[in-house]
Amino acid sequence: MKRVSVWVVAMLLAAPAVLGMPGAAAAQDAKWASLEKTLWDVDQQWLCDGPYQKTYTECVKFRSQYWVDGFFEVQSGGTLRNKEEMVATQRAANPATGVRPYPADFRLVAVYGDVALGTDHTDFKTVKPDGSYAFTADSHCLRVFVQKDGVWRPAAAGLVPVIPPTEASAKISGAVSTKSPDEKLEKELAEIDQKWMEAVRTAKTDYLKEMYAEKWFEIIAWIPTVVLDKPMALDRVAHLNFKPGEGLFPDQFRLMSVYGNVALATDRRIRKIADEKGQIVSTPHRAVIVFAKENGQWKVAADAAVPIMAAE
Repeated sequence: MKRVSVWVVAMLLAAPAVLGMPGAAAAQDAKWASLEKTLWDVDQQWLCDGPYQKTYTECVKFRSQYWVDGFFEVQSGGTLRNKEEMVATQRAANPATGVRPYPADFRLVAVYGDVALGTDHTDFKTVKPDGSYAFTADSHCLRVFVQKDGVWRPAAAGLVPVIPPTEASAKISGAVSTKSPDEKLEKELAEIDQKWMEAVRTAKTDYLKEMYAEKWFEIIAWIPTVVLDKPMALDRVAHLNFKPGEGLFPDQFRLMSVYGNVALATDRRIRKIADEKGQIVSTPHRAVIVFAKENGQWKVAADAAVPIMAAE
């Protein structure tokens, strides 16, 4: 009888928590949906789309004020540009009306404090030789947002081409004026970057499981339509069978900006794969990398690898 009484008391004590779980989950879902809606709005403002369409000149002026100071982008041709270079190249351009990006399918993927990570598909419309407009390029994008003074703003982007642009220019690029915000941290994260790619080459999934944040994801050029999550990537790495000399080899690592426990960086990655004749073919990529500090340890939270088309 005593044992039954203890069991009943335990059930009664647990009941409020059990009954409250669905409500808490619903509240969390509603909060996530609200933030996703907010960031989709930010995305449209960023690209001057939807209810925020402007003349090209007004759009460039707005972006120059809307992007955070540490903003940077790896564009669909693999060109790295910081805020200063983005504004300069856009001010120098004079596209026809209607030639602009068209974002869609926005999705919020992960949140780390005041930094949020999302994806979208952005189509690009250009003018054909006959004067008509057509969508000629499409990118699967990693978009990074940071909340400053209670307002979400664009912080970075990586545009992985699904339909590549017809040309890419490296003029006014390279984030030349960007200085490392923390040289010690840059060195630490560069070492993680090297270990990460080495672990992929050698299929060290146990290391990757610990090194990837729980909501890690990536968009990569050789399968650009897919957002790889952590379980998918670990399974994929386990089945890779790189031959000697094959794999991803990173260099040119740069820490671009730091927002609390989130660091944004970029590197160049040479993807080396043997062709049907057994010869190694090298293709360069430029990546946007997001690191998040969890329980005192820096982990990789997301990345987007873009093929480099423009001559460096």
